[in-house]
Amino acid sequence: MKTMAVECVLATSRQNNRIASHRKRITKRQGKMKGRIASAHLLLTIAYNILKTGEPYHELGSNYLEEKQNNQELKMIEYLKKKGYTIAPSEQQTA
Repeated sequence: MKTMAVECVLATSRQNNRIASHRKRITKRQGKMKGRIASAHLLLTIAYNILKTGEPYHELGSNYLEEKQNNQELKMIEYLKKKGYTIAPSEQQTA
């Protein structure tokens, strides 16, 4: 089953979806094999949840994590504004 899941991950490598972007992100930090196995784990987790809930899979997109982080930053800014702080965007971006 592991081999089949890794082959499925490799088949998504040229697509613009969540699994391919997950593999690329992990591969940058930890290497090819760990990226493949981690993405296979993500794929199997998605398959398990589809079977468990019976709901169809909805693709979140390749930039799902960036959007989620931006939403968190916007929510934090709104929270701080409600608390009475003044927030001004900085000119330079931080890493």
